[in-house]
Amino acid sequence: MPRIDTPRSEIVSKLEGLHLFHFDGAPCAQRVRFALGEKGLARGREEKFDSVTSSSVQGEPNHWVSRLVSLVRKDHMTTTYAQIHPNMVVPALVHDGKLYLESMDIIEYLDETFGGTPLISKDPELRVATMKRVEQAKELHRSIRFVTFHWGLGRLAMLNSRERSQLAKLAQQGSDGENLVSFYNGYSNKTIPESIYLDHLTKLYEAFCELNTELKDGRKFLMSDGLSIADAFWSMKILRLIECGYPVQAHHPELYAWYQRIYQRPSFQNEVMGKNRLSNRIFRSKAGIENLLGIGLKQALTKVAA
Repeated sequence: MPRIDTPRSEIVSKLEGLHLFHFDGAPCAQRVRFALGEKGLARGREEKFDSVTSSSVQGEPNHWVSRLVSLVRKDHMTTTYAQIHPNMVVPALVHDGKLYLESMDIIEYLDETFGGTPLISKDPELRVATMKRVEQAKELHRSIRFVTFHWGLGRLAMLNSRERSQLAKLAQQGSDGENLVSFYNGYSNKTIPESIYLDHLTKLYEAFCELNTELKDGRKFLMSDGLSIADAFWSMKILRLIECGYPVQAHHPELYAWYQRIYQRPSFQNEVMGKNRLSNRIFRSKAGIENLLGIGLKQALTKVAA
C-alpha cells in the first residue's frame, strides 16, 4: 500500500496508533472518516494538529485521534502542515508512525488493515468496476472545488495577497499536485470566467445522471447490494453539493434515494455529520436564500440541464 516512507515532518514518527489530520467540512476527509466508522473506529480525543506532547502522541484503542487542520484559520498553509502533506490538503493519516496521503490510498489501507465492513470487493471483476468509479470520482475532484467555492463558500474562501504569497512559497517546497496556487490566484482575483464554473457543473450533472440511470436496476448501493469505497467517494460529493443548493432529488431521484440510505448509516451520522451539522445548516440556509433570489446553484443548473 502506497505510503510516505520518508516524511519531511518530524511529527509523524512520534505518533502512536491512529491519528487523522482532517477538517470536518472537507469532502476528502469526510469519506475517510466514513470509512473509519465502517471499520468500527470512532472519533477519539481532539489534539492540536501540531501537538507532540507525551500524552498527545498516544493512540486510543478502537478510536482515531482527531487532529483538526482548520481550513478557515489556514492551518493547511503553514510550514508545519506542508511538511506533513506536501499538497497542503486534508486528509493525512498516521498509523504507528507511518504516513498515508490521499483518501483513496488511506481507505485501501484501512480496508486491508482493519475489520468491519469490507469496502473493496475481493471479486476481481467487481473490484475493477468499483475502482473505475472511484477514479471517475477523483477526476471530478476539481469540479467539486470549482462548484462549491463559487456557489457555496464565496468570499469566505478568497485569499488576500499575503496569503497567496505564502501559498506560492510553500508550493515551491512541496509538489502543489492540487494546483492550489493557480486556482486561488484566479478565484481570489475573480478572473475565472463564469463559463468555467458552468463547465465543471456540467461534468458533475452528467456524472450524476449516469449514476442515477444505473441505480434504476434496484441495487442498494452504487456497485451492488454491498457498500463499497465508491459509495464513500460519491456520497460526499452529494453532501457537498446539497450544501450548495443543488436540487438532487428533483434531477436525480434514484441517486437521492441511494444517498439517503448512505446518510442514515451510523458511520455517516457519527463520523461525517458529527461536528459538521451546524456548518451544514448554515450553508444550506445560505444556498436556499440564494436560490429564492434567483442567483443560486439551482438557477445555474437550469442552464446545464436544458
